[in-house]
Formats: sequence, structure tokens, C-alpha cells
Amino acid sequence: FARMVQATRVLAVIALVGFAGQGLGAAAEDRAHLLIQKTVLTNRPFAGKDCPVRYRIFNVGSSAAYDVKFEDEWSTEEFELVSGLTTGTWSTIAPGANISHIVILKPHTYGYKSSGMAKVTYKHSADDEEVQVAHSNDLGLLPVLSAKDDDKLSSPHLAEWFAFLVMSFLLVAAPIALFKPGSSGPDDKKKK
Repeated sequence: FARMVQATRVLAVIALVGFAGQGLGAAAEDRAHLLIQKTVLTNRPFAGKDCPVRYRIFNVGSSAAYDVKFEDEWSTEEFELVSGLTTGTWSTIAPGANISHIVILKPHTYGYKSSGMAKVTYKHSADDEEVQVAHSNDLGLLPVLSAKDDDKLSSPHLAEWFAFLVMSFLLVAAPIALFKPGSSGPDDKKKK
């Protein structure tokens, strides 16, 4: 019991220090703070098929961000840009607001494809000279599947279903075919 009380006290002290630090940091900075998230919107990207990528830019600060510029690079040897732009600009992003930006890419071949971090630059005020930089998460290596894998995963598998139905029919029909109603068994001979 004494250990539990001591652990509770330690957690309480850590929580108080954390809250105090947050309060001081929030009071000291009345500025914009942008976060960017990069997400592939398909579970399994396939070679030769569209692969949508969504960027979401959040302003988690307490003031607006100005002169916001977004850019991301995708290898033209590995991907074709189908729709959207890999760059964008916004004059302001209000505090608590977010912006979504979608790009559609098409991988040329299958295999593991690299993806770097997207970059956003912004200013704390319209006349500020200092430029802030934020980077998105890195998607790492994207596993792009081949068209053959796409056919396997999306086909109706008719041959497999037909084999299943035949086996199921045989499993049910075999006992019925072996059952002979009206045949005389040992009980029938004793009654006569």
C-alpha cells in the first residue's frame, strides 16, 4: 500500500509540473503553430492504379499563420501525378482551423516506393521576416502491389467457390445415399 501511495504522489508531482509548464508556455507564446499530416488513402496501393494522398495542415496555435506555403516531392520515375498539385499557398490559416489537400498519384511499377516528408513554411505575422518550417510525417517505404496481386485480391474466385459447393454437396449427399430406408435390420427379424 505504501508503494501505491508513493507512486500516486510521484504521478501527481509530474502532472503538476507538466500543467505548470504548459501554462507558462502558452502564456509566453501567442503564435501560430502548424502541424502537417500526410496519409495514403488506400489500404493497398497497386501499380497502374490511382493512389490518393491526403495532406492535412492544422493550426494548433493561438494566432493565425500567414503566407503559408506547402510543397512535397514525389519521384517522377516511380509515380505519375494524375490529379492535384504537390505545391500550394494560402494567405492565412486561422487558429484552430485546418486545410485538406489531396493529390492523386499512380505508381508505375510494383515494389517498395519511397516517400519523403512534405514541408510547410509560414510566418507568425504578415510583416514577419522570420519563416517557420514544419515537416509532415514520413510515410517510409510504401508497398505497392502488382496488377497480378490486384487480380487475386479482387477476383470473385469462381473456381474456388465451385469446388467448395461440390465438396459440400458430396459431404451432405454421401450419408443420404448410403441410408436405405425399409431394409430389415436385427430388430425386424426378432419381431416376426
